[in-house]
Amino acid sequence: MERFYPDELIEEIRIRNDIISVVGEYIQLKRKGKGYFGLCPFHNEKTPSFYVDPVKQLYYCFGCGNGGSVIQFVMGVENLDYVETIKLLADKAGVLLPEGKDDEYKEVARKKKEIIKINVEAARFFYEQIEDEKNNNAKEYLASRGIKRNTVRKFGIGYSLKEWDALYKHLKAKGYDDDILLESGLVLENKKGGYYDRFRGRIIFPIFDLRGNVLGFGGRVLDNSEPKYMNSPETIVYNKRKHLYGLNFAKDSSHKRIIVVEGYMDVISLFQFGIINTVASLGTALTQSQGRLLKKYTEEIIISFDADTAGKAATIRGLDMLDDIGCNVKVLEMPDGKDPDEFVKKNGADAFNNLIKKSLSLVEYKIKDLKSGINTNTTEGKIIFLNKTADILSKMENDIEREMYIKKIAKEYEISQESIYAEVLKRIKPKKGFKAVVTNIDSKTILKRDKSKDKYHRAVNYERILLSLISIDNSLYNLVKDKLSLESFEDEDNKKIAKAVFERLDNKKGLVPAELINLADNKNSNIFTRLLQEECNFEDNKKAILDIIKKMELFKLEKREREILNAISNSKNKTAEEMKSMKLELQQILYKKKSI
Repeated sequence: MERFYPDELIEEIRIRNDIISVVGEYIQLKRKGKGYFGLCPFHNEKTPSFYVDPVKQLYYCFGCGNGGSVIQFVMGVENLDYVETIKLLADKAGVLLPEGKDDEYKEVARKKKEIIKINVEAARFFYEQIEDEKNNNAKEYLASRGIKRNTVRKFGIGYSLKEWDALYKHLKAKGYDDDILLESGLVLENKKGGYYDRFRGRIIFPIFDLRGNVLGFGGRVLDNSEPKYMNSPETIVYNKRKHLYGLNFAKDSSHKRIIVVEGYMDVISLFQFGIINTVASLGTALTQSQGRLLKKYTEEIIISFDADTAGKAATIRGLDMLDDIGCNVKVLEMPDGKDPDEFVKKNGADAFNNLIKKSLSLVEYKIKDLKSGINTNTTEGKIIFLNKTADILSKMENDIEREMYIKKIAKEYEISQESIYAEVLKRIKPKKGFKAVVTNIDSKTILKRDKSKDKYHRAVNYERILLSLISIDNSLYNLVKDKLSLESFEDEDNKKIAKAVFERLDNKKGLVPAELINLADNKNSNIFTRLLQEECNFEDNKKAILDIIKKMELFKLEKREREILNAISNSKNKTAEEMKSMKLELQQILYKKKSI
């Protein structure tokens, strides 16, 4: 597939377009288990065979075999080419693309580019005010909050003057028109037709995207006046539901977890104490777009929100959402109602890291929260608690984890495990839908399938399954990189995809299944989607990929063995030394095959 845009930009566009939302604009979807089913838009059918996976962000039709990511779906359903599709999805998500050809698109692109320039100029202006001796009150405030000078510089923290139109005058002097300044959200119009600054007398926190563009700003007062915080409005470049404060720094940390906090100061204070894997939601409950961003850059997400009732409710909603899209989520409970900013300044980084180690899983947090609202000292309260706990346990996907919780609860409340199991089983509905979606397949079964196919086609299929498994679990690449090279791949298409995958993982960029699909052409994207949905459901991915590596190694050896045997059988022009060398190599191959 010809690439007109950088892979990072395409991936940002894909992440910003939730496949459930996009597909739901074209067909009616009904949830079944963890996925969604509907009538396929690519062929006529009466029984739904079109499956959308919100975790992998893929679709697949079990009837016609069409499959891929949100990009392939829009290409097919709208009958658009690749460039047109990327442009359409970028517009939906508010992502800035290099200028297109048509006038309307060029105008939108021009405005986006100009607003980002305005934001950069405003960020410089705000930062300069922090440096100005006239604004010692701003410096003193930051010092009182323990914010160091190098941190101010790192995060681009600034100050907006108390004057009504200081920024407006500065931007006008730079040549910007009133209309575009209004669209930027930095300037407001008064009833008399004049203009004034949105942010006045506030500490300013620039909000960056992953590529370092300034999208908007957050502002905090220096005293206790209200509103304490003020944020940029939504514009054609900024949507608070699709970004996270500090992710531009957190994504580059070497940690396998990201901590989600509530405020800018929490992120900044933790950063100063060396805890750089921290982000903040931008004045809103966590959204799926933010969740998918987090999932791309980390293996574990820890949420640290307020312990009040509203905070708990928001935390549970956020946890459920993250769990639904396949994230490994936990909750960090702050003692004494303190926020991370207060806690880390008082107790230090080690104490905060100890809190992280004690983070609760989704189930643990829900059960603890449930228990806090029920008097379990009474028989009636205990029954209510255990019934509601059974509701929680019945929704768990991992049978081993569920069993551990049942044993723990049975011991704590002196109830037989059998009784709790019975209540849980009552609540577990038989899974419906296609057997391929819901059935775990043993790795040996996959590797012994399709015996009628020749060895080459099986080898090509192994290569695709290997790449698919790596996209599901990036840590599996560590098992592959020392055992296989690009030359281990027989199929040229697979080799090209493997090259892109290996380079991405070597550069610590991460890879998800939908990205793998987008590296393939249309034909191969369907094949990879089928493998991801139907065949990559192993009980043990590590064992499966090691089996595949052995199969690929065996195929290479057998291929070379056949070449040598053919050469020996046509040995008229071979010297005795050449014959000896070939027979020695043949012996080595036989030895290697036996060891594998």
